[in-house]
Amino acid sequence: MTEINIFKNSPDAVEVMPGDVIFREGEAGDAMFAVVDGEVELSRGDHAIDTIGAGGILGEMALVDTGPRSATATVKVAGRIVRVDQRNFVFLVHEHPTFALQVMRIMAERLRRANTRADH
Repeated sequence: MTEINIFKNSPDAVEVMPGDVIFREGEAGDAMFAVVDGEVELSRGDHAIDTIGAGGILGEMALVDTGPRSATATVKVAGRIVRVDQRNFVFLVHEHPTFALQVMRIMAERLRRANTRADH
């Protein structure tokens, strides 16, 4: 899976603990989150659909469209995350052109996995 390590030394990283909910399915979204370390589980209803570890991102669809969150993100292993709003996202895309490609790769990987699950 594609990893994004641009946030590894970010001064904006905040500590999260197991059970912390980063966002809930159905909520409006205005930011994505980068996992610096630890693990975050994505779930729909009572079903876990993915686990995001260090170098991963979640909630990136909120920066692309205005639809509600498609999953709930809950911290499973204590760690640190960085919140990236639209302004920061645009800045990162301008400063690090490969950043946008990394985000698109992650979105494509998730879509492919979801399609595979739907086929089975």
